[in-house]
Amino acid sequence: MRQKLIRAALAALLAIAAGGVGYSAGGSGAAAAVSIPVQTVTAPPAGSTRVIYSLDQKQNDKEIIALIDGAKTHIYFAIYEFTLRDVAEALVAAKKRGVEVRGLVDAGESSNSYDKPVIKLLTDAGIPVETEKHADGNGIMHIKALVTDSAYAMGSYNWTGSATTENDEILEIGTDPALRQVYENILTKLLDAYRGTSAAAQAAAPVSAGTIAYTDAPNHIGEYASVRGTLVDAYTSASGTVFLDFCKSYKTCPFSGVIFADDAKQFGDLSSLAGKVVTLTGKISSYQGKAEIVLSEVSQLSH
Repeated sequence: MRQKLIRAALAALLAIAAGGVGYSAGGSGAAAAVSIPVQTVTAPPAGSTRVIYSLDQKQNDKEIIALIDGAKTHIYFAIYEFTLRDVAEALVAAKKRGVEVRGLVDAGESSNSYDKPVIKLLTDAGIPVETEKHADGNGIMHIKALVTDSAYAMGSYNWTGSATTENDEILEIGTDPALRQVYENILTKLLDAYRGTSAAAQAAAPVSAGTIAYTDAPNHIGEYASVRGTLVDAYTSASGTVFLDFCKSYKTCPFSGVIFADDAKQFGDLSSLAGKVVTLTGKISSYQGKAEIVLSEVSQLSH
């Protein structure tokens, strides 16, 4: 019993120490102290690291803005969803004071109505914002990171209102020179690789292959098009994802439409469209060797 009490007391002391000043990390040798202070809206001091849980203070946007305001020479960012105007305005202010600002966003997200205003604000200020362009038409730009000349921010946190005040998110902010450089190398590699794939141009007027038959869709992977055909079935899986099939056997069909569960409710019951000619509009991607269009907005489906 005495040993159990002693162990419990030690565990409590360690927990208090971890909550107040951070934690120690290491193996069998000397432990390396890692400082993770409580959330403070400021650019971090040299050699520090802090990990922030979004709903503790609900101000991760202000943490990102503090890093932007503290940048002296350059800011590189890659973000999947970006709708926060206050972050965009901080980037524009940095650009105006002479800081180099470059960004990368996801092609699909940046073309949505809720991301477009922010992208336009950035590009109107002369900030180059690129999008990813994968050769097979698949894949998304899912990074959420910012790197400046002195710090980095990395985690699950998208730059949106819901990620700031509603979602469970993690944001790590640090100034370790080696780790900061690793993140900067990755971002500059991608920014250079996708140079010229302007998010603003793509969102404003994506190049379209026009209206094509569903049998021709595999010849237009990576392009935008309106794909037309007679719908055989609108099948809803157990997970809630809807598959729009244009052949009796989906396994041998060259094309299909997909509506993920999160977006399916806005489309309603599509089973009544079976046997009718429908048109799906969007980016044609390749999945398991077949062409498909993912629908996230009702306007992409017409009949």
